[in-house]
Amino acid sequence: MVRFANWWFLLLIPVAAYLFWLSRRRRGLKFSSVKLLIGVGAGKTIKDKIGKMLIFCGIILSLAAMARPQSTENIGFISQRGVDIAVILDVSGSMQSVDFEPNRMEVARKTTDNFISQRASDRVSLIIFAGTAYTRVPLTLDHNIVRESLAQVTTESVNTDGTAIGMAISVGINRLEKSDAASRIMILLTDGDNNMGAIDPLTASKLAQDLGIRIYTIGVGSDTMVIPVQVFGMTQFQQYPGGFNEELLKQIAENTGGQYFRALEPKALSQIFDTINQLEKTEFNNDNFTEYIELAFPLIKTALVLLMVGIILDKFYFVQIP
Repeated sequence: MVRFANWWFLLLIPVAAYLFWLSRRRRGLKFSSVKLLIGVGAGKTIKDKIGKMLIFCGIILSLAAMARPQSTENIGFISQRGVDIAVILDVSGSMQSVDFEPNRMEVARKTTDNFISQRASDRVSLIIFAGTAYTRVPLTLDHNIVRESLAQVTTESVNTDGTAIGMAISVGINRLEKSDAASRIMILLTDGDNNMGAIDPLTASKLAQDLGIRIYTIGVGSDTMVIPVQVFGMTQFQQYPGGFNEELLKQIAENTGGQYFRALEPKALSQIFDTINQLEKTEFNNDNFTEYIELAFPLIKTALVLLMVGIILDKFYFVQIP
């Protein structure tokens, strides 16, 4: 089935035809006699009408294209998927560790950005934390804003250093508690142990459980941190034992019905986000969905060709002698 979204342009087609016919009647020069021209073989032939007819056809097709013809296809039933997601990212100084190439912070940002780009139907919030936590972007479907903000996040985005996991979860709860989505989740990405903030992480996780919010925890990095430091203008690398509390992250995930993941290298982190992407899908069913396919583009291309060829033939190739 074909419909015209801007059907009123079709009303201009008979107007264009009338104006074309009127211009043909009025056009021409008056001479007392054309016998001399006819005698030498010059005269009006069918050829001199070809260019004008091509121009006319091009105008008609242009008007038809502006009417936006569309083919309709009734799909009838479609499923969409979507959840509300709070991404909680650790930006403490330890995220500068270069056991990931180029460092943990950069890998975490790029992997998170790729994950967000795949969640077109989801509302996403971005929360960052170190010694304290705050919302960088509230829940939104405008993923460009979230990704632009994420790209600007550094280990200096939070003034207080440390790892306040309990506070980060509490901020995530504030973002999700009023959500009416069928599924609400947090993705907590950190490389350290809780050592700051007045809120206990397990207490915060139980509150999330009571609200039906699942928390997926991701431990980032190896057991050793490698931090670049400047010594007399030269970069040196110092190794520190990882302050990783794997049991805490496991317990947080278990309390809320989520899962704990460990990323020892960048590829593993990407695979973890792929796994979460598959786990968290909520279907919304819409009946009587109709898809419209635009048909104007082939008409526009054909009209442009006809107009160009018609003008060339009419103005430069065929000469009309009235």
